[in-house]
Amino acid sequence: MSQAELGKQINEKLHVVQEYESGKAIPNQIVLGKLERVLGVKLRGKAIHHGK
Repeated sequence: MSQAELGKQINEKLHVVQEYESGKAIPNQIVLGKLERVLGVKLRGKAIHHGK
């Protein structure tokens, strides 16, 4: 899926998707929720720890 297609699916502009993908975006809970729904991944919550 292209960044433009993802932007359309989550109803956000292309530059928003580009900022999230590049790691430059300031996390927004609403946008993260849309990304989780469309991509089928969990982006919020407790970090996964790889312990010893």
